[in-house]
Amino acid sequence: MKETIASNIEWKKWGEKDPLMGVATRHGKDTAGSDPWSDEEFYALGRSDWSDFYEKWKRYGVETTSCIEIGCGTGRITQQLAVNFERVYALDVSEGMITYAQRSVTSPSVTFLLGDGLRIPLPDRCVTAVFSTHVFQHFDSLQHASRYFTEIARCLLPQGSLMVHLPIHTWPAMPTVFDALYKTRKRLGDARATLRRRLISWGLWSDRYMRGLSYPSQYLFDFLPTCGFADIEVHVFRTKQERVIHPFVFARKAE
Repeated sequence: MKETIASNIEWKKWGEKDPLMGVATRHGKDTAGSDPWSDEEFYALGRSDWSDFYEKWKRYGVETTSCIEIGCGTGRITQQLAVNFERVYALDVSEGMITYAQRSVTSPSVTFLLGDGLRIPLPDRCVTAVFSTHVFQHFDSLQHASRYFTEIARCLLPQGSLMVHLPIHTWPAMPTVFDALYKTRKRLGDARATLRRRLISWGLWSDRYMRGLSYPSQYLFDFLPTCGFADIEVHVFRTKQERVIHPFVFARKAE
């Protein structure tokens, strides 16, 4: 039996119903909203955000021969990756998202790939870089993220680097207490997500935003070395256009 990821159902439905809003959720920007996204505005946001992201990656150190983008969505960042990388593999679980992206991302250096949310459909040691933004925050569990980090390590060449956006937390005091409260909150979120996905499977679409997952900083520094990563760093910065704070983890595949 083929293994599946529960959260895929939400992302696939966004690809059918409102791809741009699914990628960049802003009040009033849905297709029925007061000021829906236009392609020009949407991809301009991608250019601005990428200029912020890429500047940080260059400072960390990135080899621009080839890149996998995990969760390309409608291609707002893919379009920019094609400018800076010689070869880009843009991966997503939603056919609707990929179809939309292909209308605007026409560079011959980009190959779109339909994934299953668990595996990267590429061979071992095939790229020098892996990028992802606004994707890992929607996973259901750290176990799901661990599967993807392991896949990233498999696909990266030695000394290749990753830049992955994900919410990060560190408890300032009483870590046991705060961790217990967070786990209780997550269990409630799990129950709501399960109910919502069941409603979607029954054809009852809701445009409420997808759930979020935060990552303990300790997890990143403990788990990534087990996959063969070194030089692990966390950078938190604000984007210029929308002034939104973005945390990213950087790491390098060891020799």
